[in-house]
Amino acid sequence: MNYKKLSVIAIILFFFVACKKESPIKESIDEKNNSLELLGDSISYIIEGQKIILNDKAVRSMLNAKANRKLDSVVNYVEYSSGDQDAVMFGRTFKFSGGKNGITIMFLKRYTKNETNNAFFVPLNKLDLFSIGEHRYAIDFSKTNTQNGIAIELSGNYYGFQTFSYSSLLYFAPLKAELQSQSKFEITNFQMLKSGKYLLEAKFNASVYHGDGSNIKKIENGYLRLRLDTESLYF
Repeated sequence: MNYKKLSVIAIILFFFVACKKESPIKESIDEKNNSLELLGDSISYIIEGQKIILNDKAVRSMLNAKANRKLDSVVNYVEYSSGDQDAVMFGRTFKFSGGKNGITIMFLKRYTKNETNNAFFVPLNKLDLFSIGEHRYAIDFSKTNTQNGIAIELSGNYYGFQTFSYSSLLYFAPLKAELQSQSKFEITNFQMLKSGKYLLEAKFNASVYHGDGSNIKKIENGYLRLRLDTESLYF
């Protein structure tokens, strides 16, 4: 056997060993991706020392409301209001429930109507609400609807506690931003899976209270995971 043949054999062996070294890495990546496909909706948080974990699939819905809402008149204690004619407050909501506890997470943003595409005022950019990073709490949601961000509403044992205002423009003063000064909602992961669906993960804490800002309670160590399918109108 001459040196040329030995060189060819050495090169073949080198590539064989290199491929063999790479395959476990590729397999581990595939295994990780496959395991992510199996993950479903989940939320956990602590309130008043009680850890609540809800793993049932979140109920999805959409909302739209007047943006930059203003009081026009009051007739027999009924408030009549108007908002920007060319804008809408759009939101996607995810409600978890189980046993005696429930929580709804709302992702909210004002859009011009030109940025939406149908009677539901769904944004043309479907994923705009879910950018990675911190999102503030929209404490004037349901009242004046000027702020983009997150809103949380509790049900069950904590019915009536929320991160936002009562809707009345006349009878309740606007909430102070200081109520959420120590709060944080951060989307830490948002990725497309092999199936074409998306996986969202977020961590959060918040103050919840009645809509006038009274009776404050703290949500701590919050974790949210959502599986989103953009082929569905309701995700």
